[in-house]
Amino acid sequence: MMKEKFKKVFKNSIFIFVLGVLVSGVVGVCAVTYFPSGDVTYDNSASGLQSTDVQGAIDELYNACEPKKEIIMGFIPADSEGIYKDSFDNIRYYGANPNNYISFNNELWRIIGVFDGQAKIIRKESIGYRAWASNGKNNWNNSDLKSYLNGAYYNSIDEPFKNMISKETFFLGGVPYNQSSLLSYNFYLFERGKIAGYQVTTSGNPTSIEQYIGLMYPSDYGYAAGESCLSTTLNYFPNSCKNSDYLFIGRNEWTQMPDTMYSNSAVYISTTGQLLSANSSVGSTYSVRPTLYLSSDVQITGGAGTESNPYTLS
Repeated sequence: MMKEKFKKVFKNSIFIFVLGVLVSGVVGVCAVTYFPSGDVTYDNSASGLQSTDVQGAIDELYNACEPKKEIIMGFIPADSEGIYKDSFDNIRYYGANPNNYISFNNELWRIIGVFDGQAKIIRKESIGYRAWASNGKNNWNNSDLKSYLNGAYYNSIDEPFKNMISKETFFLGGVPYNQSSLLSYNFYLFERGKIAGYQVTTSGNPTSIEQYIGLMYPSDYGYAAGESCLSTTLNYFPNSCKNSDYLFIGRNEWTQMPDTMYSNSAVYISTTGQLLSANSSVGSTYSVRPTLYLSSDVQITGGAGTESNPYTLS
């Protein structure tokens, strides 16, 4: 009777298996759910829970599996040290030197985090000193840096890695220089133009752009210092914060964000670790580190995330 019942369920059902990585390293099935045609049911003896919601069923299945090693969006091992969720449910690495090294284009890059299901990475070293825009205007769409990163630099990337890059929306919301006393949380909202009552961009500038390669946001820099620095304004970043921030390289470095009060300024990270924009002419030459999103089907295939043994991709 049990055999016949199983045959019937198998014939008319979609099975989802949740795999757990056991302490010994052996992968085993620790829960199964089935969705009979015409209805969705779920039962798992380990949890004793039931759900008619597919995602809920999967979540409950996973939570019933012990021991386990979660892979966030198929990319970041959840038991990695130095990761946390920001206020907007993005997964981020933080700390002075987390194990977020990745080999990309046969170079060392670092994983900033996972945003809307896609990994965002930044080159470990600067590619040199460049002007944000030699024309003196902070319209990113017409800037030298945007043209270079998405032209000559993009085309210099080895083909297998170039195919891993996803063309994504980069936000171009800015802040007026007199509002630079902001937390990472506030910068995140300004970047996306979500602060009511403030001009999002200088007149005529775009609020976002689709591109392959850009720069890190000010909020990326702030969140990378960790939760203990989230109550610290980024224009006053003490040594305790900048020294616990793996994105700080000790040089003036451009970010993606323009100033909205002055059309010739953009936000940069100073040599002392503060975010500044006043008198930061876009014609100045500061460090540049390319930042990009990987396609959602790119996976980590090896490595440990350390500088000597970075994650590898396929």
